[in-house]
Amino acid sequence: MPAEYISAFAFLAGALVAMIASCRSVTLGSQLQQEILKRGQLAQGRILRIWRPPLFGAFTRLYFEFQPNDARCSVQTCHVDRRLGEWRASLPAVGSTVRVKYLPEQPSRAVIARLVSRFVD
Repeated sequence: MPAEYISAFAFLAGALVAMIASCRSVTLGSQLQQEILKRGQLAQGRILRIWRPPLFGAFTRLYFEFQPNDARCSVQTCHVDRRLGEWRASLPAVGSTVRVKYLPEQPSRAVIARLVSRFVD
C-alpha cells in the first residue's frame, strides 16, 4: 500500500474518531442539562458575560453567578447553550436576571432554566 493511502486512511480514521467523540460529548452534555432541569433547585442568577465562539458549530457560553439556597457565597459558572436553530435574540442580555436550576450537592452544576431544550434528542 503506497504511503499516500496510509496517511489518507489515518487522517480519515482520526476524523471519524473525533466526530464520534464530539457527538458523544454533546449528547452527554445535553443529558446532564436535562437532569439538572429535572432535579435542580431554583435560584436567581445574573448574566456576567456571553461568549460566542468564532467557529461554526461551536456552542455559545453564558457565564453567570447565583447564590445557592443556604450558601454564604455566590457561585460563578457557565451555561453551554446547546439549543439548535434558536435565534441569538433569545439570549438574555449581560446583567439581566435569570432563573437558574442547580444541583444542591454540587452547585457549580447549574443551568439557565429557559435555555435548556425541553426536547430530548
